[in-house]
Amino acid sequence: MNLSSSFLGSRFTCTFAKEARVMSAPKQPVTMAKKKGIRCIVTLECTEARAEGATPSRYTTEKNRKNTAGRLELKKYNRHLRRHTLHKEIK
Repeated sequence: MNLSSSFLGSRFTCTFAKEARVMSAPKQPVTMAKKKGIRCIVTLECTEARAEGATPSRYTTEKNRKNTAGRLELKKYNRHLRRHTLHKEIK
């Protein structure tokens, strides 16, 4: 659209740009909460050290909840007693 002014004559022309369209970003899919993993970290503590009054040794490991639903029991080395002892899973 051209406008002309009687004061400025034909030198004054004004053009208007077209309206800019607002572009929105594409919608992101909504995701559900992530499911808990099957593997969890557990702590194993020596059972024999407490009875003897020594410092109990502790180990951390992972266990598969699906395969071993109960408490984990393993023979591990206790460096304070200097021998292999039974270690049970603690909370």
